Amino acid sequence: MATVSTATYEAFGLTVRSAFDVPELPPAETEPDGRADVTITEERLPRPLSADSESTFHAVDEREYYLLYDAATVRILDGTSIAVDPASDVPSEVLRHVLVGPALNHLLDQRGYFVLHASTVSIDGRAVAFVGESGVGKTTTAMACLLDGHRVLSDDVAAITLDNAGPVVRSGYPSMKLDPEAVAAFDPPVEPPEQVHSGRPRHFYGLRHDQPATPVPLERIYLLEDGESIGVDSVRPDEQVMALVDNTYTLGALDADGQAVANFSACGEIVDMTDIKRLRRPFDLDILPEVVDRIQSDLESKPC
Repeated sequence: MATVSTATYEAFGLTVRSAFDVPELPPAETEPDGRADVTITEERLPRPLSADSESTFHAVDEREYYLLYDAATVRILDGTSIAVDPASDVPSEVLRHVLVGPALNHLLDQRGYFVLHASTVSIDGRAVAFVGESGVGKTTTAMACLLDGHRVLSDDVAAITLDNAGPVVRSGYPSMKLDPEAVAAFDPPVEPPEQVHSGRPRHFYGLRHDQPATPVPLERIYLLEDGESIGVDSVRPDEQVMALVDNTYTLGALDADGQAVANFSACGEIVDMTDIKRLRRPFDLDILPEVVDRIQSDLESKPC
């Protein structure tokens, strides 16, 4: 993977100084004192002796995580640094998927964000999150909203914080992973990917719209499910909490001291202040505009 002397980027409102070229992240101005919120360095990293040989994630404690992939060993430390030991032959795009995906997402967890496995969009200044199992259509639904003129806040992960007014979502970076066939079929307003590797089924396409500079209030969370027709259903409060627990991105880190209790508490607070519903729709790309219409009509409806 191409390295640079030091490039400074921005992601999730953080300045990131990286030893690697990461074109998916927008460039940022370096602070006069040269400091950054996050540093990404290349280092030799031995596998932790206490790590499970079958696991790709290991938490030493809540401030030190390891990602153990064939592509690279990664250490995330104290919410401020990501050290990377890449395999000698790893393609650039494969390593970048690790950096701006799992590595950055686990760092957000260390910085106190509630990290939800979801794609998020902004509709009329309100954040909407799409949650569900891998392959259920989180990114596809976000792309459908993009085609309808709405802004994508983040792809595949939502960085949520709780303030006095309720949960808010911090926009991530202006890229989303899309299947080239979907891009060819729907022609969303995105820029071509850079430095692609033919072995990847999806690539990072750049978003053309600006990202909100401030967090966006979280209005709705939709649990995506397949169905015979398009429909929005209510979800029992206990199901809502467990759905958030099950879709916590950093689920493997919850074994660290106090993490599980804090995560469950955050899930409960989000449920208390955010409407969570089930969104059913057939697996049919031709009805995506109807799905977006149903989402918008649900957002406009008033609770009883």
